[in-house]
Amino acid sequence: MEKKKETYTFTGLGFPVQIIDCPMKKNLGEWVIDINLNALQLWVFNELIHKKSPLTGKEMRFMRKFMHLTTESFGKRLDVSHAAVVKWEKEQAKLSSVQEIYIRMVFSELLKNMEINAIFKDITPETLSGAKESNKPLMVNSEVLEDAV
Repeated sequence: MEKKKETYTFTGLGFPVQIIDCPMKKNLGEWVIDINLNALQLWVFNELIHKKSPLTGKEMRFMRKFMHLTTESFGKRLDVSHAAVVKWEKEQAKLSSVQEIYIRMVFSELLKNMEINAIFKDITPETLSGAKESNKPLMVNSEVLEDAV
């Protein structure tokens, strides 16, 4: 059984995200969302980079974890202590507008690198040499491109 819910509030990222016309399916007697959660996370991450209002601590935490960064590694990228990152995420300290712009630039660069890596992960020296010898065009798995969108 399937249906669409006009507005569904998803809280699985640590903060509410409203999904309009959310596809739902019945699973073990309960209605659950029927969406690609990886695609949702990528979309939310990209939207947060371009969000017009300041990031909340929960949003920053989601973005850091989405990029698989610890508070220590993220702090090193920003040249701050991991304690500063924890305080920002717990909203115990405020970011200056310059710090926030820099953080968004770092996340934007990380996203760009992730997308480039995803596109080229299937390309190996062996596939390149094989394609060159047989004059066959290189093929990239379409799932990789769909995940990168």
